[in-house]
Amino acid sequence: MKKIFFKSFSVLLALIMLTVQTQSLSARPINAGLQSIGESALNLDQESLNAAMQELNALETYLDQNAGVTYNDLAAVGSELILNVSASSSPLGFDQDGENVLGIPPFLWGCVLGWVGLLIVYIATDNDRTQVKKALTGCLIGTGVSVALYAIYAVWLINEVQ
Repeated sequence: MKKIFFKSFSVLLALIMLTVQTQSLSARPINAGLQSIGESALNLDQESLNAAMQELNALETYLDQNAGVTYNDLAAVGSELILNVSASSSPLGFDQDGENVLGIPPFLWGCVLGWVGLLIVYIATDNDRTQVKKALTGCLIGTGVSVALYAIYAVWLINEVQ
């Protein structure tokens, strides 16, 4: 019993020391050497925005004038209006027809993050059943491994006490 108490106490002290070190490092002011920027840098410049959106405005004007024309029609013809325009409608790299969510396989989302990863895959893939099933499999396997490790630790702990 004394041995377990000392081991637990040393782990607790190590965690306290790690927490104190982390807090002391985060409390120090960090001099990143960044130059200060003026307020004018944060103001919206309508002219530069319009110049950047010129290609998209030309595409929109063409589509307004020619009703029924789709992106695929313009791609088949090789139109210059869609050279720098993507047909993807998925924001922030989320799933687009079989691709992984943010480049991470759904199994790992479920295995590492558990039910949170499962929820992320469900929302990001818009309930793609195959992807959600992979995330669920990962979640179940991750949970099973965690339960097995806790069971092994509990058995070891019981044997140490006796």
